[in-house]
Amino acid sequence: MLKIYGVPLSPFVRKVHLALAHKGVDFEMVATMPGDESPEFRALSPLGKVPAMQHDDFSVADSSIILRYIDVEFPDKSIYSADSRTNATLCWLEEFADTKLVEGCSVFFRERLLNPTMFNQPTDEALVAETETNVMPGLLSYLESVVDDSGYFLGDSLSVADLAIVSAFCSAQYGSYQVDAASYPKLAAYLARALSADLVTAQLAKEQVVMQSLVG
Repeated sequence: MLKIYGVPLSPFVRKVHLALAHKGVDFEMVATMPGDESPEFRALSPLGKVPAMQHDDFSVADSSIILRYIDVEFPDKSIYSADSRTNATLCWLEEFADTKLVEGCSVFFRERLLNPTMFNQPTDEALVAETETNVMPGLLSYLESVVDDSGYFLGDSLSVADLAIVSAFCSAQYGSYQVDAASYPKLAAYLARALSADLVTAQLAKEQVVMQSLVG
């Protein structure tokens, strides 16, 4: 049985959930907060990060590593490319999304949703403004320059790049952040398609259940 440890509101956990749903692979979600100190979880994720995966007697952590494993074990609907150059680009876009893009998008999620709703802390409006004005434009400009107009971010099928980029923007959307279509028309059009796709809306519906349980 495949088990994924984490919380679906994490963009990294979401990325893995979306990949498994895309491939039609059943799995069990084991609710686990980042930094969990239990010996059982630390045996799966020595750094205490989510997601972690257990598949029968094998375990590994880190969303990117998990996706590579999943794609080999369940090769139908591959999220990678057989072309080495295209695949390298897909993996670079995943890395970009998992680092700088998530860093920016998570500010809106944390400051506009997580802190005021779950931790009873005020929104740091200065940080939100700084991120919106000085951080996001550079990230969005880069994505605008490389996004395809095929319907997917790159190429003619869903890839690891789509999963990572969409997962990051889902977090920003929770914090009421929207990409300006006038400034970034190709990216905004891509996100409008991607965020309304059945795969993503089904995932967000599941996350709403989790959200309700957290906020009471």
